[in-house]
Amino acid sequence: MRMTEVKPLWRVILFLAPLCPICQNMTHEMRLLEAEFAGAPVEFIGVFPNPSTRPDQIADFGDTYGLTMELVPDTEGWARQLDARWTPEAFVLDQRDSVVYRGRLNDRYFAPGKRRPRTRNRDLRNALNDVLDGQSVSTPVTDAVGCPIEGIRLHKDP
Repeated sequence: MRMTEVKPLWRVILFLAPLCPICQNMTHEMRLLEAEFAGAPVEFIGVFPNPSTRPDQIADFGDTYGLTMELVPDTEGWARQLDARWTPEAFVLDQRDSVVYRGRLNDRYFAPGKRRPRTRNRDLRNALNDVLDGQSVSTPVTDAVGCPIEGIRLHKDP
C-alpha cells in the first residue's frame, strides 16, 4: 500500500453581518483572498452570527459583493465557540479546529468609521501565507474593528 501525503486543510471562518458597513467595505479584500488562495488547501466560510439576519440577506450579500465562498447562518454556534466579538472578524483554524489566527482581515480600519487611505498590513493574508509555508503565524492575534455581534457582552460590568 502506498502512503499518500494528505495536505492540511486550513479553514477561514469570517464572521459577517449584511448591514455592517465595514463588512461591506471589506468584501474587496475577501474577493482578493478568495482569488489568491483558490488553488491552496484553504476553505473560506462566511458565517452570519446575528440571529436577526435573514437567509435572503445572506444570499443578497453574496450576490451584491461577488463572494464565491460558502455563506451560512451560524447554526453551529461558531461565534460562541470561538468567542467572536465583531463583524468582520477572521479565524484561521487547522484540521483539529484549533485557532492559529484571530483578528482583522487587514489594518485599513483602525476604529469604527475611521480608515486609513491605504492598507498597510494584510494580516489574514500574512497568516495564511505563514501556515501554508509550514510556519507558525507571526502575528496570531490582531484587533478586529467592526460592528459588534448581537448578544455579545463586550465589557464586563463593574
